[in-house]
Parts: sequence; C-alpha cells; structure tokens
Amino acid sequence: MNLLASRKSWLLAPAVYVLSLLVLACVWAVMEPAALRGAFDADGRSFFEILTIPFYALIVPLVWLACPFGGSALRRSLLCLAVSCVAVMAVCKELDLHIAVLSSVYPDTVANFRGTPFKMRFLTRGGIPIGAKLMVISYFVLFFGVFAALFAAYAVKFVKGVFRLHPVAWTIGCMGASGVMVQICDRLPAWYRHTIGDGADISARASSACTAFEEGGEMMLAAFALLAILQAHELYGSGGEKYPV
Repeated sequence: MNLLASRKSWLLAPAVYVLSLLVLACVWAVMEPAALRGAFDADGRSFFEILTIPFYALIVPLVWLACPFGGSALRRSLLCLAVSCVAVMAVCKELDLHIAVLSSVYPDTVANFRGTPFKMRFLTRGGIPIGAKLMVISYFVLFFGVFAALFAAYAVKFVKGVFRLHPVAWTIGCMGASGVMVQICDRLPAWYRHTIGDGADISARASSACTAFEEGGEMMLAAFALLAILQAHELYGSGGEKYPV
C-alpha cells in the first residue's frame, strides 16, 4: 500500500499530529520548566529552534524537485515560487532576520518602539518613517499575503477534500491546526496576565507548556508542509490525479 497516496493515507497526518502532541506532552511532563525553556526557547538560539530551521529551508528545494502542482509549466512555476516565498519568509521569522534588517536600516526607530515593530500598531503610530512602514508592509505581504492568496486559491478544493478524505486536504488541515496551536500558546500567557491574572504571570509550569507546544507547533507546521508536498507530488506531479475523490 502506498503510504502517501492510498484510500487510507488521509489518516497519516492526523496520526502524526496526535503522536507529536503526545511527544511534546511527555517532554513537558519530564522536564523542569527552566530546562525546557532553555531547550525550546532561547531567542532563536535554543537546540529545538535551530533544529526547526532546516525543516522550513527544505521546503524550497523540495517544492521544485517534487512539484506538487499540476497544469502548465508557467502555472507550476508561479505556484512553486509562491510556496518558496512563504518558506523563505518563515526562515527569516525563525531567525529574526526581518527584525535585524529593519534594525540595521532604522536603528533609532526600532529602539524607541516598545515590542516588536512587526505589528499593526507600528504601522498606525505617528512619527514612524514611511520607509520603515513599507518594510513592515512588505514583510506582511510576502509572508502572510502570499500564504493567504494560496489558501484562497485552494479553499474550495480544501473543504471538498476534507469531506472526501483526501490525504493532502487532511495534511493541510493538520498544518493549519498546528498554526492555530502556535498562536494560542504564544498569546495565552499575555492573555492570562491582562485578563485573569491582574498583571500576574501564569505559573512557570503552565508557561513551559506554552513554550513546548508553541515551538513544537512551529516544527509541526514545517513537517506537515513537507508531507503535503510529497503527497501532492505523488498524486499530481506525474500528470493527472491518481486518488479517487
């Protein structure tokens, strides 16, 4: 049985998703909070964060060597270019290169702005140089804008594929679920501090859980993207769909 493109292969991504969560939960259970944060989150320099970067970088050559799209050569090239753009921006985000570039061009602006400048309030704040705002807008367009355009182009096929148990649709769904988990775990400590804790942080144990599932979710995102490319290439890369939907 072909593990990537058979009638049962839609189960592969959910199985990997559940297994990944169990592994992250076990790691969190056995590690002390300080040790876990040191291994998972050290401002981009931890072992786990460095290990995640090759997963995103591998998307670029894989999408060209194992093209997951059908259609004309121009269509395939444009779609591969879009995926490569998102992957490159993801690597930049993981390495904080976007912040480093902006800081090198507008050091005073970044130094005088509280928090990361890659937020909407940076764009709406007065006194920010137009060039700095354009750099932030470019980052949003190349990363989130291109990703949103890709998702919009395949939204209908994705929804139909979920109900038809299409393996690529379920893998993309698990990738999306990983992204949601990352955002929740990233925002949860601040949400608790401002909404429930009256300014007090959540416990170190709970904070380390958020760290584990946030950083682990970022690796899961890249892993599911790689899996989706391989599955789609198996189905469409050699011309025509092999999977009955």
